[in-house]
Order: sequence, then C-alpha cells, then structure tokens
Amino acid sequence: MGGNPAVLEAGTISTNVRLTQRDVAPLPLRRQALPRWLRAAFRLASSFASPLAARWAERAFLTPPRIPLRPHPALASGHRFHLHASGRKIAVWSWGDGPTALLLHGWGGRSEQLVPFVEPLLAAGFSVIAPDAPGHGESSGRQSSIVAFADALEAVAARVGPVHAFVGHSGGAAAGAFALHRGLRVQRAVFLAPVASLAEVVGRYANHLHIPPWTAEELERRIEARVGIPMADLEVIRIARGARTPLLVFHDPDDREVPWRDGAAIAQAWPGARLVDVPRSGHNRILRDPRVIAQAVSFLAAR
Repeated sequence: MGGNPAVLEAGTISTNVRLTQRDVAPLPLRRQALPRWLRAAFRLASSFASPLAARWAERAFLTPPRIPLRPHPALASGHRFHLHASGRKIAVWSWGDGPTALLLHGWGGRSEQLVPFVEPLLAAGFSVIAPDAPGHGESSGRQSSIVAFADALEAVAARVGPVHAFVGHSGGAAAGAFALHRGLRVQRAVFLAPVASLAEVVGRYANHLHIPPWTAEELERRIEARVGIPMADLEVIRIARGARTPLLVFHDPDDREVPWRDGAAIAQAWPGARLVDVPRSGHNRILRDPRVIAQAVSFLAAR
C-alpha cells in the first residue's frame, strides 16, 4: 500500500484551528427531528411530572431511527455474517482479503451508507469490514448508545483480527475515539463529520424538547446510569488529548446536523491530526464525495 497523504484537494486544510464565537454557537437540532405534538407533550409532562418526562426523553433519545437498505452494486460481492456483543446480534458486511479497514456509520445510519468506500479500499489492498451498530440496520435491539457502538466495534475487531484502518462517521467517529481510548489498536483513522460532545448533544436535544433545566439534568443522569459511564468520560476532545493514532478529519463548514466546530475541536486536541474542510458536502453526502473517499483512502494506505 502506498499513497501521498499530503495531497488533499477536497478543501482547505486547517491546522492550528482557532474557533470563533460563530463556530462555538450552539447548533439547534433540525426542526423535523421530532413532531410538534411530541415536543408539546414533553413540555406538559415536564411541568407536572418531571421524572416521567425525563424517562420518556431518555427512551426517545436512546432509540435511533432505522433507515431502509439502499441496494448498491458492491453488496453483491460482500459476505454477510453475524456475531454477538453485549447480548446483541451484530450484522456485519465483509469484503476482500488484506489488512483490515473497519467502517462504522453514525447514529440512525447503517453500514451500507459507507459502501462507496469499499471498492477504493479494496483497490488499495485492504479487506473491508462494516458492521451495523446495535439498534441499527440488521442488528438486533431497539435502543443504542455511543458505548454500545464502541462495544460492537471492539467485538468486531476481536473477531476479524488486527485492524489497520478505521473510518467513522458522526457518532460512529465518537464511538471509534472511545474504543481507541479503551485500547483498540488501529494504525490510522479517518473521522467524517465527527461528534465531539455527547453532553452537548443531550443539551441540544433537551433544548429542542423545550424541557426545563431540572428535567434536562435528570435526563443526563438517566443516560449516564443507562450507559454506565459519566458523560465527561465520553467527551471526544478530552479523549483526543491522549491519542496517538494518526488522524484525518473531514467536515463541511456548513454541516447542519453536527457543527463544523466539533471536527475542528477534535483535530485541534488530537496530536498531529489534520482537518480538511469540505464545503457543500453536507452531513451525509460527505460519505459519497469522491474527493473525500480518494483522500481518505490515500491517507489510510500511506506507510
């Protein structure tokens, strides 16, 4: 495998990132994320039964949407297998033979979203492994979390052997960072529109529901109890400071789902990482951008 990771044409290469006040302004959740009637129900419950509202909010927060499978020609050459992680049945796609590249989708996504990476990675000499996270795609379960993502990622890595490369999108990138922090060994990693702070995501979610601060605090406590880890321990920026894996981050400056500042802050905190701005790629279209794919594969294949 070879390649020149310095040849990056998707957009501006940002180093020594400095975040402006505009960059750190809270990004609201998209208005269509929850229907108006449901937000009204949460507000009403928060006024009269805050613990009940927090329990409802926790359940809704940890229940990802399931998107349908979109056929892709690369699926015909893939092999589907299953394994178990933390009591969940995990569905996994695999292709090829060579050093392993492990792909992980984001919250509410599924493995097939990363299929555009498969043929370029195979051409670069990799084998490719792409699981559906718990509660996503064809994997079992209704609820999930970033910790469940990381558990599944580690179980897949243990099954397929040494992992050379990792590509994670959005919440999948955050789960990858957490798995690396817990000891998963990866030679190189690429994050696509990564989430930096689960606590901030919870805060934005609570704000979107218009629930009062005391209900939002109870929601955070319930999520921490469910995943078994303090929210502070899942902060990717905190994790990043001790990271050693070479990292390349791609992010659209106008991403409407995960703010650009998340990718910028991770790249700034992660020793030696680089940030590549990819304007007009969006949060999900970035997974199909030929420039991003080519540059990511070149970086991952570099010796």
